[in-house]
Amino acid sequence: MLTEDYIMRMINQALAVFLAALGLKKAGQYQQAQQSFDQAMEGLLGLRADLANQLEDRQLLDLLTFRDRLDIDRLLLLADIYHEKGEVFSLQGQPAESTFAAQRALHLYLEAALVGESNMPLELVQKIEAQRRALLGVELPAETRLALLDYFDRMLTAPDDFLIEAGLTQAELQAEMEALDSGEV
Repeated sequence: MLTEDYIMRMINQALAVFLAALGLKKAGQYQQAQQSFDQAMEGLLGLRADLANQLEDRQLLDLLTFRDRLDIDRLLLLADIYHEKGEVFSLQGQPAESTFAAQRALHLYLEAALVGESNMPLELVQKIEAQRRALLGVELPAETRLALLDYFDRMLTAPDDFLIEAGLTQAELQAEMEALDSGEV
């Protein structure tokens, strides 16, 4: 059975590898960066990255569940890994891989945002919005579309000052929600 100390060590090790991968990405060493991102993912999940990529999102979330609670720290780090992998794939001219990674990152960010009853952190909303906008025009998986509808619904109840800080408006959220609900997005 996993202990909390073990999970914290797992997260810290994966975070160190993730930060090294970011440095490789910045230096233009894309292949090495991808390998390091995969290594960070494997450290978080205890599963080879190529196998993790074959899992459905729900199965991936199950791997991030500890004592019947979704581990938000590991979830957010994994979402960041997928986000960065997507960017590197894009820089390497691999649009299919980039889109897959971006879609997975968006869904993981949404799951993190929707877990609690409290307000979403601004940084998380900004990540969701950046990912969502990067995927405009891309057909999203059904689970991601449903999570987006829940996200829009929750954001419509957010205070106006929070929405302004996030660069959103009630009208924009309502229009996005209606477009998604009608299948136009």
